Formats: sequence, C-alpha cells, structure tokens
Amino acid sequence: RTQFSDMGLALDLDGAAGITAKILGAVFGKESISNQEYAGIGLGLLDSGMGYGALMQLALDTRLGFGASNADVVTLLYTNIVGSAPGAGEMALYKGMLDDGSFTHASIGIFAAETPLNGQNVDLVGLSANGLGFI
Repeated sequence: RTQFSDMGLALDLDGAAGITAKILGAVFGKESISNQEYAGIGLGLLDSGMGYGALMQLALDTRLGFGASNADVVTLLYTNIVGSAPGAGEMALYKGMLDDGSFTHASIGIFAAETPLNGQNVDLVGLSANGLGFI
C-alpha cells in the first residue's frame, strides 16, 4: 500500500484490494469503485482479519438490509454485473440455488464477484496498473 497525505493506493489486486474491488462492483455497482471511503472500509476490515464471505455478507446487508430475500440478492448481483435485471430463467436458476441451500447469500455473492464479467466491470486490469484508491 502507498499512503499519501489525502488518500492511499492499494496495489494488492491479488489480495485485499482485489476482493474489495470485486465486492464493490458486485454489490454496489461498478461506479462504486471510485468511492474511496467504501474501499477504505473494505480494506480495513479485510486487513483486520475479516474473511471474504463475512465481508460479502456485510456488504449485502448494508446494501439490501438484514434478512433480504433470495430474489432481492439475485436481482442486485445480476443487475450490477450483467447490467440488466435477470430474466425468469436466470432468476429461477440462481434463486433456486439459494432456496435449496446450494449457496448462501455470501457464497453466491462471491460466485458473482469472481466472474470475469465483474472483473471487466471493475477494470481489474486497470486497477492492477493504477491501484485502488482509498481513505
């Protein structure tokens, strides 16, 4: 990490910075990558020992409220990553995985965050060169 007087840059895109960027993109939308406060919160929690799954669940609870429905989680993640709401088939597939216990909200969030499309949305390649800004 590089620290300046007004902000920092996290360059560990294969670690905490990458996880933070992917969660921000999946849960809060690709435009949230420029929110240095959110990035700082994510980095701080991961650096303090919070795991990927716990941070994903916290992000989902923050964005949707505690106890969000499976449909709400699918709609949020799908829309932020694909750019449109899920169709009936996608909703049935992903909601079904949550309904039958194959995935939890956190684990389907991680699944979504790790997709190549989310990597493109948050510009992981560009972040690797320039770093993730945080405060």
